[in-house]
Order: sequence, then structure tokens, then C-alpha cells
Amino acid sequence: MSESILTPIMLGFMINTIVFAVTYFIFKNTVKATHFTLGAALLVLISSFIVGQWLGMGMGVISMGMFLASVVFYLLNLTCKR
Repeated sequence: MSESILTPIMLGFMINTIVFAVTYFIFKNTVKATHFTLGAALLVLISSFIVGQWLGMGMGVISMGMFLASVVFYLLNLTCKR
């Protein structure tokens, strides 16, 4: 079966989930950990523009999955505070 676009998006989601878990155990604060995941996604997106070509495009797709994870974490923080 050929590789689809969902594989790197899922990879970015899993990477950002690991980033969230590590920063949560360091800071013990979900809001700071969520902000850190958004910063990590932005960092990967900016580095994909710097790298360019096909590798940069792959990094850009991975950053889309990271942004998706950041949105999920922000929504979880919003719903859990109520």
C-alpha cells in the first residue's frame, strides 16, 4: 500500500503528544505545556521553510499534525477548566 498524507500528520501528532508529556512533567502545568507544544509546531514550520525542497515540504506536513495536536490540547485545557 502506498504511503498517504495521513502518515506524516499522525507522526507530527504523536511527536507533539510526546513533547506535551515531557513538558508537563517538567513544568507540572498544562497551560505552559500547551504553549510549549504550539511553539514547537511553529519552530518546525519555520525550519521547514528554511530547509526547503522536498525535505522541507515533509517537515511542513509534520508540523500540520503538530498544530492539530496543539489545537486538541488547547481544547482539552478549555473544557477541563470549566
